[in-house]
Amino acid sequence: MKTIPNSRIHILAMTLICAMNVAARKKNSAVDQAALKKSLANITTEFQKIDKNLQKEKNDFFAGLQKSKFDPQNAVRLDHRFQIEIREAARLDGKWIKTSQKGGRSNPKSPNWEHKIAVNYSQWLKKALSIGEKPKANKNSHLASLKLMLTVMGRISNEANADSELAGYRPRLARLYQLAEKHADAVRAYMELADPTRTTEANLRLRYLNSAVVSQAVLAHWPLNPPWRDVAEGKLANSKAATESNARKELKEIFARVSQDQGGVDSISNWTYDAHIGLIDWTTGHFQEGLDLWKPRLNSQAAVTGKTSEHRSQAGGFTLVHLRTKKAWPELEAAARHAISLRWQPAFGRRKIDPQGMLGDALFNGGKALLTSGDATNAESKFAEFTANFRKDVRYEEAFFLRAKAEQGAHHFSEALATFKEFIGKFPASRFDEDATRSGFELATDMADEESGLYLGKRYMISHGNSERGRQITEGYAQLALGNGFYRDGIAALERLASKVKGRSARAEAVARILDIQVLVAPPESVLETAERLIHLGNLPPEILLRVFRAQARASSASNNKTVIFRAKSEGAKLWARLGDGDQQNRDAWGEILFINAETRGNKEIDEVFSLEIQNPTAHLVRTGSDYDQIKAAYDGVCAIGRNLYCAAALFRTARVAERFQTGIADLTIAETLEVEVVDRFKNTKLELISRWQKDATTADSQATELANQGMAPTAYAFAIQLGGGADLILDDRTIAGLHGFTQLDVR
Repeated sequence: MKTIPNSRIHILAMTLICAMNVAARKKNSAVDQAALKKSLANITTEFQKIDKNLQKEKNDFFAGLQKSKFDPQNAVRLDHRFQIEIREAARLDGKWIKTSQKGGRSNPKSPNWEHKIAVNYSQWLKKALSIGEKPKANKNSHLASLKLMLTVMGRISNEANADSELAGYRPRLARLYQLAEKHADAVRAYMELADPTRTTEANLRLRYLNSAVVSQAVLAHWPLNPPWRDVAEGKLANSKAATESNARKELKEIFARVSQDQGGVDSISNWTYDAHIGLIDWTTGHFQEGLDLWKPRLNSQAAVTGKTSEHRSQAGGFTLVHLRTKKAWPELEAAARHAISLRWQPAFGRRKIDPQGMLGDALFNGGKALLTSGDATNAESKFAEFTANFRKDVRYEEAFFLRAKAEQGAHHFSEALATFKEFIGKFPASRFDEDATRSGFELATDMADEESGLYLGKRYMISHGNSERGRQITEGYAQLALGNGFYRDGIAALERLASKVKGRSARAEAVARILDIQVLVAPPESVLETAERLIHLGNLPPEILLRVFRAQARASSASNNKTVIFRAKSEGAKLWARLGDGDQQNRDAWGEILFINAETRGNKEIDEVFSLEIQNPTAHLVRTGSDYDQIKAAYDGVCAIGRNLYCAAALFRTARVAERFQTGIADLTIAETLEVEVVDRFKNTKLELISRWQKDATTADSQATELANQGMAPTAYAFAIQLGGGADLILDDRTIAGLHGFTQLDVR
């Protein structure tokens, strides 16, 4: 810009001189017309120069305004120059008129230079502002127009009635702020315009608010369309800068204001604003606020199309993804059911979301959470629905197993047992097989479902029997199998346990236990084989060794293997001398060996006594009495070791032997033609034997009955003792093995 030229000062000086000259001439009533004319011409010439210079500077300004390197401050400088020239033109115009009037001219013809320059300024101002307000103008043009408008508005604000004049400028100023990328100022300006006290027209306020959104979105680094994909991909994650966080907060408030002014949350067209608000909440970490905003719309039955359909789809997907990430399973289940029923077609950015899959997640994980918290009843319903509707899900196997666990926890034991069995059948190689089989076995045992218990126990033993828990289950299965008559399976289970035992002593005890059971239920060959296994272990404790001899005696009695029985009795006697009679189990074992030995010898001797051809009746009686005494002594030896289980049996058999001997000699006679002394000796001997045997039978039965009543008798013999002497017919029809084998089995 040029300064005021020196000629201007000269003109001012000439004007002053002319004025003084006019005044002087007036006193003498004479005016120097030539000097006056010359002064007026000089003033006019100066105005023409001013106008020409302003025109040139104005043209230079417009030419520079189109260039990117234009200095926006030139607009303010030129505006300042115009204002100075207008004021000067007004002052000089006054001087021109006053000078002319002093010269006697009543109607001066001078141009109104103040008006002319003011009009020129107005045209320049209008054009300068219009160029800068064009969106395609360069940034410096926008800045030049902005600075010029601020200058003008600052000048107007000091004048009277400024508000009415400024009202037309304010929207244009806000727009220029936006074009000049002064977005903070643009937002402030538009929000002031959107104040209802300043703008009463609703549509105009909405336009201002939407314009404010444009600038605030720039400040918040936020797209103008709801950025579903960018937020889903983490591209708009809130930075740590407080300025950006505050900018998004303010943008959210503007969107809320637009939504409210547009018609509130009930307006479907507000989906766009709600989408923005919710996404801003999302990026600032206030997920629940966003979900709460979208929830009423998502649950609405109102039809949506076009862009609103996309918003609903994305909002639904964001809701489902967040609830799943948050592990809010009940809320996820409810949202997924809404999505399915209302057909949200949810998506999370570019990724489509399957609401049916989300429902499966909610049911499965929700069921697990309920089961962990102890709410087995509700967990059962979740897993039941999952297994019914998600058979192809990779978690189907686990859900099936957890359904059984939930049924068990809900005390629906029958259903749980059935589900465990079905699970094992469907998934025989499952990682949950051990737990399912064990739980099923325990349930079956508690419910006394022996068939299921046998099946599950055997399966567990085969598949998982090597662990400590497996050994416990195998033990339980062995008891169940033996208690239900599945002796082979029960003994096989015990054999499996024994094979895992470490240490000679512990192994011997485990095999001895098997031997005790085999004695009751297994064939003699198996018993003898196990007994030999024990003996081969060596260094057996005396108690176990005595049980081995008892087992050998029992098994051999069935096959009438007298050699083994006698050897067992002989070896047992040596042990008994070491053990003493302090232990009841040892007394019972030794008593049984003695009893079996007595039975074997007694039956043999009875057969021999009554199968001999009688040559001398008297000698036969004497020999028979001696044989009886030997048999009785063997039975008496059973009771001689102390109170034991087989004493009653020995007494019972003593009575039966006495009766047998009585019967055996009852019909024995002698020829009456023999000498009287011979005949009398025969009769007296026979009478004495019969009398003694009758007494022995009565005494033995009485003592046997007393012991049996005390529970000191094997089961089979106790039954026979209760029947009395008539039971001999039953016992005669049984083998010795039967009497020793068919006793009550106790596997504990």
